[in-house]
Amino acid sequence: MQKRIKYWGWGYEDEPETPPQLISNMERYFGGFFGVSDFNTLPVPPISAARLRKPRISIPERLKAFCTSDHDERVRHAVGRSFLDYVNIFSNEYSNPPDVVAFVRSEQDIIEVLDWATGANAAVIPFGGGTSVTGGVEPIVGEEYDAVITIDTTRLNKVLEVDDVSQCARIQAGAFGPHLEAQLRPRGYSLRHYPQSFQHSTLGGWIATRSGGHFATQYTHIDDFVESLRVVTPTGTIETRRMPGDGAGPDPDRLFLGAEGSLGIITEAWMRIQKRATHRASIAVFFGDFLKGCEAVRVISQAGLFPSNLRIIDAEEARVNYVSNKNKHILFLGFESADHPVQAWMNRALEICADHGGEFDREILDQPNSHRESEQGRWRDIFLETSYYREITTPREIIYGTMETSITWDRFPELYRRVMDVTAQSMEEATGKRGSLSCRFVYTYPDGPAPYWSFYCLGNHGKLKEQWKHVKKAATDEFIAYGGSATHHTSIGRDHMTWLNRQTDRGFSRALRSVKSALDPKWIMNPGVIVPVDKSAA
Repeated sequence: MQKRIKYWGWGYEDEPETPPQLISNMERYFGGFFGVSDFNTLPVPPISAARLRKPRISIPERLKAFCTSDHDERVRHAVGRSFLDYVNIFSNEYSNPPDVVAFVRSEQDIIEVLDWATGANAAVIPFGGGTSVTGGVEPIVGEEYDAVITIDTTRLNKVLEVDDVSQCARIQAGAFGPHLEAQLRPRGYSLRHYPQSFQHSTLGGWIATRSGGHFATQYTHIDDFVESLRVVTPTGTIETRRMPGDGAGPDPDRLFLGAEGSLGIITEAWMRIQKRATHRASIAVFFGDFLKGCEAVRVISQAGLFPSNLRIIDAEEARVNYVSNKNKHILFLGFESADHPVQAWMNRALEICADHGGEFDREILDQPNSHRESEQGRWRDIFLETSYYREITTPREIIYGTMETSITWDRFPELYRRVMDVTAQSMEEATGKRGSLSCRFVYTYPDGPAPYWSFYCLGNHGKLKEQWKHVKKAATDEFIAYGGSATHHTSIGRDHMTWLNRQTDRGFSRALRSVKSALDPKWIMNPGVIVPVDKSAA
């Protein structure tokens, strides 16, 4: 049985301790940065202390076998893992709990819950691992609904079928990353999609939010692996045709990719899978100038080499995460294949890096596991461990925020400078103190990068939400002003809706509302996410 994430942070509930070394590192670095010797740290409130409103709806007898209004389950399904969610957790504030949690076991269970919700004027929140970092699962639905039902899909967790000839697998949407991979591994396959939330997130969540995964180039989003979908909507079940490619009109899969449960609930998908990589090479390249390193990334992106890893982090990112204290910007460069050696591709990429002032130790490539060595090995480890950061920083009054976008190469340098300036200024405005700010690339394309900023500033309990919002707004406004996206891969949720509305063409918005009304006539599916609530359109 899948182990459960702890209710107040990251990791499993039977291993509840936050890694002590991470706590020590964060306190040491930011204690020095902010000049603080002792942080004002809040304790973890026990789950039993959470005060919830009474359920506003009674479970029909026929649904009691898989539906519950249990206090602890309502707490666990009341929040995700955004900064705002963590503030609520450590403040013991659960203003918007679901009234009922449905642990569905089949599509028929989902159909019955949707029928019930429609008649009861209850909003429905799809819930996989609950790892949304943008407010995608907190049931903030307004007064137009009489109750909230959260549908937990994690019992739909099996690899149902594998097509060895076409190299695809039919997988239920509630499968967590580790469990999914464990089922594919005996047959020599991998989905090879590793988002930062891999340990605690599900296939359905990846598809619904268009998550970004392992590959920094070419196969960046989960979209690239989806062959077909099954989706249960309030008006019926939709199954898209399974094909390698299709030119017959608009792609129906694209309608549900990124819809974040606003149109229906994904129950299973045929996914393109891969043989497990056997040839790898990885190296860290150091640059004295961040933008010169970014220029090397651009040239590599446009050379048709398609490295699996092509991610540059600035010197502050390296310091905060204890990856390196060399005061250099680091490009992590990697290639992998299940079919052939990759040295020729690596050699050409390193030539490009050298042309742009990059420095590296080529001898590291002689190590059989070069991706686990030196700085690239430390970054590999810390990449997944950063998911623990908010449960360390939030109770210590440290605001840890992230912003990411996508932008064309011609506009990136000016956007980069502007966001660095505006964010630094907004942190001081919000908190009265200088903050830590860093930038890295998470994905790259021939026509532009997906830059990602992390900021840390010392806030005040009781004001953390407003302080975070001030900084977040200042930076994200610049993304839209320069023609970038509100997000590249961390989803929209409720936190990014303001900017999604600004970047989306009005004609497309009208069309999407029409689709919403056709598939969800009572507008019960995840209200307020992706499609602004407008029940008059029903």
